[in-house]
Amino acid sequence: MKAEEILKLDIKKELVNLLDEKFIFERKAFPYMVNDREIYVAIVNPNDINTEMHIKSISRRRVVLTKISSDEFYLLVRRYFGIGAGMFSEVEKPTITFEKDFNIDDSKESAEVVQFVNKVLQDAYNKGATDVHLEPTKDDTLLRYRIDGVLHNISIPKSIQNVYLAVVSRIKIIAEMDIAEKRLPQDGRIKIKSKGEDTELRISVIPTINGESIVIRILANQKREMDLEKLGMSPKILRDFKDLISKPNGIILVTGPTGSGKTTTLFSAIKEINDGSQKILTIEDPVEYQLDGVSQIQAKSEIGFDFATGLRAILRHDPDIIMIGEIRDKFSLDIALQASLTGHLVIASIHANSAVETILRLVDLQADPFLISSTLKLVMAQRLVLNYCKFCGSVGCQKCNYTKYYDRSTIAEVLKIDEKISSMIFKKSDINELKTYLENINFKTILDDGKQKVEQNQTSLDEVYKVACF
Repeated sequence: MKAEEILKLDIKKELVNLLDEKFIFERKAFPYMVNDREIYVAIVNPNDINTEMHIKSISRRRVVLTKISSDEFYLLVRRYFGIGAGMFSEVEKPTITFEKDFNIDDSKESAEVVQFVNKVLQDAYNKGATDVHLEPTKDDTLLRYRIDGVLHNISIPKSIQNVYLAVVSRIKIIAEMDIAEKRLPQDGRIKIKSKGEDTELRISVIPTINGESIVIRILANQKREMDLEKLGMSPKILRDFKDLISKPNGIILVTGPTGSGKTTTLFSAIKEINDGSQKILTIEDPVEYQLDGVSQIQAKSEIGFDFATGLRAILRHDPDIIMIGEIRDKFSLDIALQASLTGHLVIASIHANSAVETILRLVDLQADPFLISSTLKLVMAQRLVLNYCKFCGSVGCQKCNYTKYYDRSTIAEVLKIDEKISSMIFKKSDINELKTYLENINFKTILDDGKQKVEQNQTSLDEVYKVACF
């Protein structure tokens, strides 16, 4: 049997347990098939007579050896023992490096903890995880990756429980946190280099009854390709959105819950209209992705430089286009409205469930109805829906972690503010009047857009209902 065929096998844990874990790692020998007379073993060095004889004596069967490479061996053991398996004796080195060097003591345990942390970060980065969760429980430690918006359990050896405090301390050290503080939440960041690319990790540590829980956000993997054409929008929605962001003034709002892809859409819009002829300023908290030719401002409330202060400064900086990471209060909304009224294009995000509810949110923030009706050009409410895996045709494969889904695309509804809607905003019409009008003009909702993707066999109805029913 060839190595690639072995990697596809569903190998039972009982078979793997025939050999001691330490022996498997030391001899790089992995059992993959057994019958009454023979045991089949994948091995890096098939000429190792001592290993063959040892397996024969334990199994009391004839040993059939298949040569595999070191990389193939580690793929096998990682699948069945988890990240850090054989910890502490595993020699595979991750390619991740840190911006700074951090001193640790020379003890074997410290070196092993460093290796484990590095391997987790490398593995999460390679799998496209956006977040890494390390959570202590009463009797165990959980490792989970968020991939395409869904949390996946990752196997790790139970022995990690014994060094969990050291793992937490290591992460705190490289994130420049206070390792002695275990009672209060802490935030930090790490800059790393992997595969020649620089990226930033945001670290959050909170105390729980079972110990400190850690979440690591991998900003490089948050970044989907900044191209409107590649966000998966339906053609009509894409045309409407591109048409409105090309206007010289007005307000464009993108709305949706956390994790719905608002930031990616905002940056893609900025990239689309950034031709070098206009001054573009952004104010964000935090600045997650850097764009060439765009002046990006980081709000820092701890030093008194909040959104309000930043927006006032922006208006004195002769911008043509302003991007606001999030409209959070009446003041930021008022400045956005005034800026758009004086000839600026303002693109911003705001939290609301739907396009029509966004209008009510603006009214709730006590903005002047006249200013809203005069400046608001478009509201796009969006969600991210899982796509069927393009590699296996939704059967299930290693690429999609056997979930049948791979990557996500945008489903959305675009509300263009026409004269009728503008008049209704000015008159402070209630939501039922707005909804009745939208029904009369056959307004297409997020759910409608999602169902269209189902008809095109891009995703399932269940996935659409998960994100589009509210």
